Amino acid sequence: MVELKNISEKLESIQEEYMKNKRVMLSDVWTDESASLLHEAIENKTSFLNAFAIDGKYIQSSDRELGNMTTEEKRELQRTIYKDASNGIGFFYGRHNINKNTEFSLYKALFNYLNSDVCLNFIRQITGNENVISASLQVTRYISGNFLTRHNDVLPSEGRAIAYVFGFTPNWHPDWGGLLHFFNAEGGMVDTFFPKNNTLSLFDVNLPHSVSYVTPFAKYPRYSITGWFNVI
Repeated sequence: MVELKNISEKLESIQEEYMKNKRVMLSDVWTDESASLLHEAIENKTSFLNAFAIDGKYIQSSDRELGNMTTEEKRELQRTIYKDASNGIGFFYGRHNINKNTEFSLYKALFNYLNSDVCLNFIRQITGNENVISASLQVTRYISGNFLTRHNDVLPSEGRAIAYVFGFTPNWHPDWGGLLHFFNAEGGMVDTFFPKNNTLSLFDVNLPHSVSYVTPFAKYPRYSITGWFNVI
């Protein structure tokens, strides 16, 4: 069983903070047991696929597949990914999809909880969006060389309304990268959310954002459970 803490006494101030700029970051959101179970599962029981795009084609490769490439193949792949990124379109990070058919019992419980009336009502109250009816989710991992360039999360076919990030990254240093940046319409940076453990970031899918490049000297992976609260 996983569950969020009861933060009803803070709800009004959280609502006010979200309404100001359509984003908010909350600390200490999961119960201690839930936070511990989820962090341990992400770190030790989750297999990731490395997601990236080449010439507009979405690709996923396992760690083993990338590890079996020759040095020159790895360099060529990196050059191709970074070439697209230099033009403002690109991503490279690890992901593990979670859906209603997920077999791992903890992640199945997580999927059901995030799609429960208790959790969805919590999100509706914070954001004021009464049309939220479901949640989609994935586990993400950012390691050295990973990044996500500036974009928004609008996808009408999936009905995305509110993006979320549950952070599970203790002892992160800002010089390591992996920062969640927000931008205005002109491309100016207006805010940054720092990776931390047991946090929840919520933001409107229309807000331009990015995850900054993770440096070669980052000591640990940046782990999160991310996704969207949807209206269809």
